[in-house]
Amino acid sequence: FAGTVRHYNRGWADGFNWGIKYWEIWNEPDGGSTMWCLPEGDKAENGDKEEQKRRDQKRRDLFVKFFVTCLKRLKTEFPAAKVGGPAMCDMNRDYFRALLAGCKEAGVRPDFISWHHYVDAPDWIISEINAARKLCDEFGFTDCELIIDEWHYFNYDLYGWAELRSPDPEIQKRVWSGPGSHNGIDSSCFNLTLLSKFQHSCLGQGYYYGCNNRGSWGFKDAMNAKYKVFYGLCLFGEMMRGYTRMFASTDDGTVSTLAAASSDGRKRALLVTDYRGKGLEVAVDVKGIPADAKASARIHDYTHDCAPADFMFADGKLVLKKTDAQSAAFLVTFE
Repeated sequence: FAGTVRHYNRGWADGFNWGIKYWEIWNEPDGGSTMWCLPEGDKAENGDKEEQKRRDQKRRDLFVKFFVTCLKRLKTEFPAAKVGGPAMCDMNRDYFRALLAGCKEAGVRPDFISWHHYVDAPDWIISEINAARKLCDEFGFTDCELIIDEWHYFNYDLYGWAELRSPDPEIQKRVWSGPGSHNGIDSSCFNLTLLSKFQHSCLGQGYYYGCNNRGSWGFKDAMNAKYKVFYGLCLFGEMMRGYTRMFASTDDGTVSTLAAASSDGRKRALLVTDYRGKGLEVAVDVKGIPADAKASARIHDYTHDCAPADFMFADGKLVLKKTDAQSAAFLVTFE
């Protein structure tokens, strides 16, 4: 592992000087045996529960030892590098507790812990971030950064992992069409809700799993048509580019908001997301906007991709009109 860092950051073995800052030890060790396994196999014969418990414990203990050894070695040679991990399948409390206890016992501190989420509940993800913060603080690692380095909407009520990869046309239709589909409007509004909530959470970094150009986790289908998630992330990107001053975000039931302003304060924007809301309009109280401000709004929903939206704005009350009783997002600008 040290040789890998040396190769990419210090030019060792015909390498590079890329200055990579973050180094993550392993990936999903709590997942399938293709990630981290025992020489004798992970599954107990004949379904023996006690033997299975023993193997699970041994498997975890071996990884904790490996993690601590790598962490100590890397921080010794590369003290400025950010080293942590291990990209758990989820915020696995028991596994993280064992990992952090092993670090504390060895006298070494992880710079960050990381894990993944594939769910459809933004509030649950936020609660897991809070749980991670509490766990790190409990072991005295109050400066340990929290990183979700894979997240994506996953509608378990509609499909599972096998269905996601199925070649069956009927199953594919269920997975890839309709509001609740894998990269559909619910998925897109899930992203916007979560990104808005991230802004006032204790999460350090969050990475959307979907950077392939096409495919299951990409922004386009096999015919090069853009998924709904593409347009939703474009809306968020527009806020990040044009409005550099971020303000508090709020949430109330299915509705979340995120407010921002340009660097000179002349332009302001409000991202309003109604994730799985069933109403036909969204009402938001808006403060700090002059009565004579020029407002405009665009809607992102099942049938529109950032099209002009109907709205009313008067006396600090903003009412946004939805076109159907499903997920929708609005980007409202004031100038």
